[in-house]
Amino acid sequence: MLRSMSSTRFEEWRVYEELEPFPNERADWGMAHIVQAIMRTGKKLSEFMLPFGDYVVSDAPVVQTVEFQERILDDWIFIHNAMYAAKAGRN
Repeated sequence: MLRSMSSTRFEEWRVYEELEPFPNERADWGMAHIVQAIMRTGKKLSEFMLPFGDYVVSDAPVVQTVEFQERILDDWIFIHNAMYAAKAGRN
């Protein structure tokens, strides 16, 4: 694929990946470590499981105030600015 890609296109993809990193190709490896840590506690797996009903999505509309939405956006912006500042500091 790289042989047929121009240097300009490759640079565009590199910049795009810096802005929004591609997903981890080996996320299963990290999940295996989490499961292993849980299983090493000696507890039964059923003690970690939550009832299915806790995650059932309701059809009822969710009402969010404007203040709540602004707080979420402010937090999101703060976190992403901190990540970009940390990334810029490493370069």
